[in-house]
Amino acid sequence: MFDSFYGKTISMGGSILGFAELSNFVLTPVDESDPNPSFAYLQSEEDPEIGFLVTDPFRFVSSFEIGLSSQEEEALGVEDLENVAVLAIVTIAEPFVRSTLNLLAPLLINTKNLKGKQVVLPPESPYSTKTLFLAGSATAEGGA
Repeated sequence: MFDSFYGKTISMGGSILGFAELSNFVLTPVDESDPNPSFAYLQSEEDPEIGFLVTDPFRFVSSFEIGLSSQEEEALGVEDLENVAVLAIVTIAEPFVRSTLNLLAPLLINTKNLKGKQVVLPPESPYSTKTLFLAGSATAEGGA
């Protein structure tokens, strides 16, 4: 999934919470030798000191669901939902098995035009900003 984006500029339009001044990001591999990577870095082009570890949330939380509003589809220029990639920001913990996914505010990327946006799901969403997701964690399939 990630390799089609490597090295390409993704325009997030200042939508990443807490980083409104940053718009352009590049996805880079964590491990270039891994043919099927689980994680990648989303690195700011404006500030190389800022980057996020990201993953495909569906790979770890099979019950994860997300819908796009018509406003989100329009903002991203989406013509076909098949062309939308969903990423989740990983908060790293020690040990790594205690790391979490932010499923409450996923990143949506139009794979055709490379426009992206972080969206915040409604308060009634079953998802959390601190979803444990790795084997051995208490709620790897749940939302809390």
